[in-house]
Amino acid sequence: MSEQFVTLHCEPCASCQYETWQRIVDGRLCWYDNYSCAAYEAYACDEGRGVPPPWIRERIVAAEGTVRLAVGGPDGVPLKVVRELYGLTLPQLREARTHGLDATPVEAELLRGMRSGPPGRSPPGAAVVGHPARPPWRRRDGYPGRGTPWRTP
Repeated sequence: MSEQFVTLHCEPCASCQYETWQRIVDGRLCWYDNYSCAAYEAYACDEGRGVPPPWIRERIVAAEGTVRLAVGGPDGVPLKVVRELYGLTLPQLREARTHGLDATPVEAELLRGMRSGPPGRSPPGAAVVGHPARPPWRRRDGYPGRGTPWRTP
């Protein structure tokens, strides 16, 4: 039986580049991890939703730092939201409520946005800011969109 070996990556060299970041897509946390080496023509990528794995989150924290958030109470992030996003146990949640939560800037942005409830729902009395009401098929540039026949003047 013969063995086959494949080199998936090179030893770290000056040509190696790591790019790791988070962003919010459709109200959900997403993460991306890219690796490339021009010298050895190697490339690898990974992505996912939710909180990234620990080794990827460590790179994001090293590059961007953390933001301390209050958990629970009138000015804090709701307990349920924190527990669901991070998958915390009750003792971990109790510790986060007592000492606060260290989140990446993108996680903090998402959690702060969730204080008022799920996306698409405004708390009672909240002002809605945005474009004036227009039919969903009407484009912003004034041209007719889907569902409207094109008419020339």
